[in-house]
Amino acid sequence: MDWKQKIKWKLMVILIALLGILVVWCAGKAGEKKNHAVKEILREHAVKENEWASLLSESEPQEKEVQKMPSVQEKEETTEDQPKIQVLLMTNGYESYYHTEIIVQAQGNYEIQGNLTGILKNGETMKLQRESPEFSGSSVKLLPENPENRLKVLSLTRGQGNPAYRGSLTVYEDENGLRMVNELPLEQYLCAVVPSEMPSSYPKEALKAQAVCARTYAVVQMQAQKRKDLGAQVDDSVSFQVYGNSQEAESSNEAVKATEGKILLNQGMPITAYYFSTSHGKTSTDEVWEASAPSAYLKSVACTYDASEPWFQWQTEISMEKLLENAKNMYGEISKVQGLEIKETGEGDAVLNLVLQTDQGMREIRSEYDIRSLLAPSGNPVIRQDGSSVKGGTLLPSAYFTLEESRGGDGNLQGYKIVGGGYGHGVGMSQNGAKGMAQAGKSYQEILSYFYQEVELGNVQDVVNP
Repeated sequence: MDWKQKIKWKLMVILIALLGILVVWCAGKAGEKKNHAVKEILREHAVKENEWASLLSESEPQEKEVQKMPSVQEKEETTEDQPKIQVLLMTNGYESYYHTEIIVQAQGNYEIQGNLTGILKNGETMKLQRESPEFSGSSVKLLPENPENRLKVLSLTRGQGNPAYRGSLTVYEDENGLRMVNELPLEQYLCAVVPSEMPSSYPKEALKAQAVCARTYAVVQMQAQKRKDLGAQVDDSVSFQVYGNSQEAESSNEAVKATEGKILLNQGMPITAYYFSTSHGKTSTDEVWEASAPSAYLKSVACTYDASEPWFQWQTEISMEKLLENAKNMYGEISKVQGLEIKETGEGDAVLNLVLQTDQGMREIRSEYDIRSLLAPSGNPVIRQDGSSVKGGTLLPSAYFTLEESRGGDGNLQGYKIVGGGYGHGVGMSQNGAKGMAQAGKSYQEILSYFYQEVELGNVQDVVNP
């Protein structure tokens, strides 16, 4: 091999070596970029988790910050500044999350985001079904051009007729059907909750108390995100808070505005602000739901402000046949019911332990809901204290009752007379009690501090970021 060939081979070796170095260097840079991207994603998730952990942490009371916050009236907020809530809209009768068909009508212009883009103009309708061409990536979204716009859902019927919703509407498609999620600012949501949960004819201070309770309850549910797998935080039924069943009213909207942003806090954290229709003379703690550690802010308090309400006292009857039917629906294997016995009542007089004697032995029922389900007077009259008769439903009006045996001439047990009081679970604020207190001149702050103990008014911005 002459010297020219030697130089040629050496140059080729050097070139190959340089190419190898270049490949390794590029691969390293790509790895760095990939690692950096992964780290950024992990960091983003960590930040979110840390923010959420600090949001839910009970070890860091926020009392000082709450006291330093400017009043709600001092803060001029736009809808963009407010936290938003995602509401899953159920079918007619609140039977399912899945719709077979959705028809909406625009009240104002809406931007369509989906496979087909464009504008749904004021007055126009859109009909969506499975595999409609509008779907892109299994969803289509309608965004309002103006925050005062509303979407009327013609395929839904509520107490008010066809409901019209503020905010955006996203329709998701999957193998079960179509889901509707309405996203809107929290304060706008409350304008459709308060009149659905409390008559808008009630005194303004009662409506303000209801608005604060509803806002606080909503914030807790927003944190819990129990419907996250369905693209929402809450639904529009009694499982959370009834939303959009009644039309907005000026009185309830004013109550929401007057208390804007205000929530109830205990140790710097939002409370679960339970409320119910009517007491029987007392409220209960959350022991009715077998709480392992009763909440400090839920105490049993005397309540006579709703003593004139029809549901304050009531009575009904249940036959052994009906009792057996209810028991079979709940516990299938039972073929004969022999009797009932109240074994334990709570601090607020709610029945906490009801013993059902059957051919399969004794069964202790401790859940407030199960007790009311077992004794449900479906179809039977419930006589209220004003003498009015109401057809019984799928739940006993409340778990505050006594039992009196009804026996025939032969001495056989034929059923029970149930003498009770109140309507609802009895925990937290009595809505009719709030009404009575407002009529007696009490402010909404006094109403709230009466039904909830060891609480203070804070601002939603203290615990939820927009």
